[in-house]
Amino acid sequence: MKGDFNKNFLNILFTIIIPILMIVGVFSIYLFDRLIDEKKDFLLEKSVAIASMISNVASFDRKYSKEKEFGNISEAATISQVQTTFQSLDDGALQLEYLVGVIRDEHIDFIAYSGVKPSSVKLKDSYLAIPMRRAVSGESGVGIEIDYNNEIVLASYCPIENTKWGLVVKQNYYAHTKPLYQTALMSTIAIVLLILFLYIILKKYDAKNRKKIEYSEHRFQQLVESSGDFIWEVNSYGVYSYASRQVEDILGYTPQEVVGKTPFDFMSTEEAKKVAVQFMKLIEKEENIVNLENVNIHKNGHEVYLQTSGTPFFDDKGNLKGYRGVDRDITHLKEKQKEIEHLAFYDTLTGLANRKNINDRISQEINYTIRNNFESALLFLDLDDFKQINDNYGHDHGDKVLKTVAHRILKSIRSFDIAGRIGGDEFVILVRGTQENSENSLEHLESLLIRIVDEINKPIVFEKVSHHVGVSIGVAILPRDGKNLEEILKSADRAMYEAKHLGKNRVVFHKKVI
Repeated sequence: MKGDFNKNFLNILFTIIIPILMIVGVFSIYLFDRLIDEKKDFLLEKSVAIASMISNVASFDRKYSKEKEFGNISEAATISQVQTTFQSLDDGALQLEYLVGVIRDEHIDFIAYSGVKPSSVKLKDSYLAIPMRRAVSGESGVGIEIDYNNEIVLASYCPIENTKWGLVVKQNYYAHTKPLYQTALMSTIAIVLLILFLYIILKKYDAKNRKKIEYSEHRFQQLVESSGDFIWEVNSYGVYSYASRQVEDILGYTPQEVVGKTPFDFMSTEEAKKVAVQFMKLIEKEENIVNLENVNIHKNGHEVYLQTSGTPFFDDKGNLKGYRGVDRDITHLKEKQKEIEHLAFYDTLTGLANRKNINDRISQEINYTIRNNFESALLFLDLDDFKQINDNYGHDHGDKVLKTVAHRILKSIRSFDIAGRIGGDEFVILVRGTQENSENSLEHLESLLIRIVDEINKPIVFEKVSHHVGVSIGVAILPRDGKNLEEILKSADRAMYEAKHLGKNRVVFHKKVI
């Protein structure tokens, strides 16, 4: 976290403060150049004015000397006046130095000066006293040059008219730039202090903010850990980028095994295709996922029913980044639902279809046979003398007999035939005809009836007691013996009672006995 803050601060520094520093630097260079230009103009004006004044004085002294016939006394008088003037000048903080020079005997001699008299400079030492060399050579100008004492100076220079002299007005370059350096240094220190101040303030704010974030994350993590649901995040391609540890409790896979895969990797091929279509429709519309039920395969191989809910999330530009949501294990709920559905349509003791279920199937079959012009059969079975088993051995014993009979009935019929228990020891079997052989669609019926009677007649042994159970069967043909449920049930029921009347343990067709 500390590294993240430092990285973010550096980003701020480089994106905001560094550009400001660059602007300040450029502006400082501009001011420096402006100051140099102004100082150059000032020195040049000053040197031109002084040179003009000295030229006038020299002309006056020369004229006066001729009139009085003093000879060379005029030059010495001029130099004396200039020297006196230079010594009296006080430029305060400017620290200017004034020099008048002349070339004598291969040397540059300084004949008037402010301050201490400079030593003569040999002409062959061409790198020294550059401003004075140019002045005595007749050049005028201003610039940064090397002086007689090998110092860098900012100097203006010009020749003095009507003389062989040159004038230099100079200032030590470092004395000139010292205020600028001091200002730059102070500005740099101020900026560094400002950066440190910002760093400390932002650091404290970041620490405070991170505590809040860490507390919020900790609280969220506690909520995630305390939840029994699997919390997840997927990208826009449906690939897991986060999975809570509850996924291991629900699907048997660790979060590390889940991240990088899609939800469809944990489904059967058929289920994955179905759910993928639903998921892609939601992604296209960027809609919420609301209670989407799907079947996953546990790591151990068994099915797990999940209820999925999720919400899309987006980047700063509004583009879909993915979904975050929750998977709830509803396997137990589904099993209970199946149990309830089973209770609604199947007999709790035998597992066969109950009265409501078998009646619905019979009604559907009647309509289907009429519509497609073929026949099916309804078998009404009643166990013979079953009451004696209940009376002599109890209902628990009787229930075991009923379960065995139901099992033998299922064993005797085909997979697409339907068997049901409609109460007590009464059973109904819907034997479906085949549409392909509509003229003789029940040709297998008699063999099936014989097989059912034989199976039920086999001894049933419980707790060392052997029971022989007979069965009376009434048969009605759909739709010949009844065009609706009530008619066909009555026809089969009458045939069953006819079988009872004829001696039990036999089969009677409606209007026909076998």
